[in-house]
Amino acid sequence: MKCSSIYLVLLLTFFSFNRLHSQFQFSYNDSISVSKYGAALAFPWAGGLNYVQVSDLDIDYDGDKDLFVFDRSNNQIRVFRHDVLGANHSYSFLADSRNLFPPDLRYRVIMMDYNGDGKNDLFTYGIGGVMVYKNTGNSISGLSWTLEKNLLYSNYWGTMLNLYVSSSDIPAIVDVDLDGDLDILTYHIGGEHVQYHQNQSMELYGHADSLEFILKNECWGGFREDVTSNAIFLNDQDSPCIAGNVPNPELPIINKPIADDSKAHSGSTLLAIDIDGSGVKDLIIGDVSYPTMNLLINGGTLPNTNSLMVSVDPAFPSNSVSVNMQLFPAAYSVDVDFDGIKDLLVAPNARGVSENEQSVLYYKNTGSNSVSNFVYQTKSFLQEEMIEHGTGSIPVFADVTGDGLLDMFVCNFFAYKPTLLKESRIAYYKNTGTLSQPVFTFIDDDFLNLSQANYGLRMIASFGDLDGDSKPDLILGLEDGSLVYRKNISTGSNPLFGNAVTSYPDNNGTPINVGQYAAPQLFDYNRDGKLDLLIGKKTGEIVYYENIGSSLVPSFQLMTSMLGNVDVSTSTPDGFPYPHFFLHDDTTYLLVGGYDGQLRFYDSIDVTTNGNFHVRQANFLGLDIGAYSACSVNDIDNDGSLDLFVGQDLGGVFHLEHDANSNLGIGEQDESVGFFIHPNPTSGLFCIESTKIGSAITIMDNFGRLCQTLVIDKNTTWIDLSSLSNGIYFLKMQGDINVVRLVKF
Repeated sequence: MKCSSIYLVLLLTFFSFNRLHSQFQFSYNDSISVSKYGAALAFPWAGGLNYVQVSDLDIDYDGDKDLFVFDRSNNQIRVFRHDVLGANHSYSFLADSRNLFPPDLRYRVIMMDYNGDGKNDLFTYGIGGVMVYKNTGNSISGLSWTLEKNLLYSNYWGTMLNLYVSSSDIPAIVDVDLDGDLDILTYHIGGEHVQYHQNQSMELYGHADSLEFILKNECWGGFREDVTSNAIFLNDQDSPCIAGNVPNPELPIINKPIADDSKAHSGSTLLAIDIDGSGVKDLIIGDVSYPTMNLLINGGTLPNTNSLMVSVDPAFPSNSVSVNMQLFPAAYSVDVDFDGIKDLLVAPNARGVSENEQSVLYYKNTGSNSVSNFVYQTKSFLQEEMIEHGTGSIPVFADVTGDGLLDMFVCNFFAYKPTLLKESRIAYYKNTGTLSQPVFTFIDDDFLNLSQANYGLRMIASFGDLDGDSKPDLILGLEDGSLVYRKNISTGSNPLFGNAVTSYPDNNGTPINVGQYAAPQLFDYNRDGKLDLLIGKKTGEIVYYENIGSSLVPSFQLMTSMLGNVDVSTSTPDGFPYPHFFLHDDTTYLLVGGYDGQLRFYDSIDVTTNGNFHVRQANFLGLDIGAYSACSVNDIDNDGSLDLFVGQDLGGVFHLEHDANSNLGIGEQDESVGFFIHPNPTSGLFCIESTKIGSAITIMDNFGRLCQTLVIDKNTTWIDLSSLSNGIYFLKMQGDINVVRLVKF
């Protein structure tokens, strides 16, 4: 695709427009040190992890394997780059890596090289099965993907059908028969037997770059998993293990259609590795209802001989600390200590109910890639080097020690509580640095022991001096929609708060209650020198209570239940907004997080109780938060540049700082533009969202040359600019003077 020369004047329009917005450009910044148990964290601002799936991937094509982490929680991605300095190897966190991957990754992602080109390809969920993207990048143009198969099919008894893999399952994608192409082991829809789908690429074409499968074995390994437990029965004598299977290469005898199965599959994870060097694949199996894993040893010595599993270790690995991970553990074979030997990681695969703070078990392989010996190292691999507090983190800042430095508090929606329970806690990080060089030191993961108060989930703190004693008091928003007040009674550097005043009342003595999940902020909204109450409520709106009392005795009067007509309930009836008002250059701005993971940015807010706030950008910065976004803005290091701290679904925090040269923010879009694009920056594929059906949009390059014209024919349109060179492009809707900037990398 080439671009023709027109529209240069429109670039001048854009640059004029963009200067108004440049003060809110941000770049990821990990320069602020965070210390825990006397040691600085390696990845403090990496955002946390919950329910991970781990693969290796050479993301920068430099010849070494980087660590790709897909989190099932809300389909999020983390990448840790493998860095080499002399003889030293380490990982570094690669921020905003989500834009490097296809947008439709769901439930699972497995990186494996299917075509033998040395680059790991991407296997993910397709409806009822497996979708495949080919890795088409290189060291010059960078990472890129091409959809290879919307859905994999297999020959079931002479009929080509969808190669079934449940959305809850993780199959084993591995070369079972050692012929050079990738086969698939997956549970039958009934959930009792493992099926072997052989890749026919080598058999048919003599090379590995095809994905054509045939069901070769209905009961691979000859075992059955109990329907009601994770018990394994070896040498099963029932069909299809007896009558339905013969050694390779013949097809199964029993032609029983998938749709006839009466049992419902509940969920299993598979890792197929040759753990004992016997020449055939063994299995490590996780079950949806259990915290342990089974190791099944294959008694064969050659592949494709219909060999049976001959032993089971139900407490794998029995030679070390056995896997005990709530809930639904999945195992991954990947080298994480740079010795060239595949280690073992185990993480839960059941979102919302599993361990979410210490949920990545690491077993070092002290053996070899031929004969493995897995030895337990830690239960929080990578997580122990992050700010990590479960699910739905919310960063809040206040000086509670009276030293003039802002301390950090991290609230959460919930953290896992043994066994299979949840609790909400607030973590406390004291600022032990200086005004210009903050350092956050972890003090407590349960500030004031608030989890013991039984306040429910998503307990959110806000601090502010409500009684004129120059000490920040504490307001808590609770799950039941009410507020709790605790007066700051500290006399020294250790924070101390008085007894709780529950069901905190308004000016009439009526308990303030917004329904469910109150998310309060103390902020002087009307500029009268007194802190008002702004409260997000579960249904998506912001409630405004004006402080009509004095600076010594607050009194809060309800002014509106829908301030600015803000409503963040979009994809579901629940919005879970977290409002953050802040002043910058004597102007009030608002950032609102929500369940959908977006940050909505409202600018130039006038003091009003009716009318709409002006949306500057509906998805501020285009950050990949996943869900439960929340943020706080301040100048933590007093350098005159704004700092942005972003909480999220995975329980950690991102830190960004104002950067006039950043790509994050330069694409901010005014509502009047008429369309919204994401992701931005992009590697080529991006989405245009607009309600202006029939309108034309032109795409220009940095020299004002026309590259493409398209007509909006539906609300969501995906555009692929992969054929264009990396650089800056501009989009303009017909009849609109504004231009939106797009960065392709």
